[in-house]
Amino acid sequence: MNSKIKNYVDVIFKDVPRSKKAIELKEEIASNLNERFEDYISQGKSETESYGLAVANMGDVDQMIREVMPNEDFVIEANSYRKRNAKNTAIGVCLYILGAAALILFSSIGEQVGMEDIGGTIGVITLLVLAAIATAMIVYSHMSTPKEYKDYEECQEQEIKSMKPKDRKVFEAISSIYWLIITAIYLLISFVTHAWGISWIIWVISGILHQIIVVIFQLKGINE
Repeated sequence: MNSKIKNYVDVIFKDVPRSKKAIELKEEIASNLNERFEDYISQGKSETESYGLAVANMGDVDQMIREVMPNEDFVIEANSYRKRNAKNTAIGVCLYILGAAALILFSSIGEQVGMEDIGGTIGVITLLVLAAIATAMIVYSHMSTPKEYKDYEECQEQEIKSMKPKDRKVFEAISSIYWLIITAIYLLISFVTHAWGISWIIWVISGILHQIIVVIFQLKGINE
């Protein structure tokens, strides 16, 4: 695609909220402009002339953009779902962590009073109950959010690949160190407690916490 056309489309969509319809329109306009540009080039016109004609004959772009702009009520509702989902995810993460803490606590108490099996069983049951509640909250948040709001939310979030080079390097460095630490913690806990059948929950919690790190970097990019 011609760089001038790409820059032009990026500029006119700079202040347009990122929704699925807006992205589709942006791609459609860019594709049509590029096709017109190539047609004029094939007719022997210069790049500058071809670019000017392609843009001039595009039609009322402002009207097309207005049609995909979300109204105020939609944005308020989307933000409401976003806050609710973020709250439920945060509570879910806390429940996963509390479950792991309960397992360690009850196992330790069981050892001290000479009832290791009972303490371990109570710890496992507590962990599974809290994990079930956390998972249900997260799944409910996802499943109960209408598709149009999901599309809006997903498009609002910038992908890691679109980060600035500096932010990408910082994120990759943090991720590498993070997973090394998690691996060390997993192995240490598993070897010390021999609870290999339960310690896998560390990876579940770690994955959620890592996603929180991703969101922080995404929001940082959005706010800049």
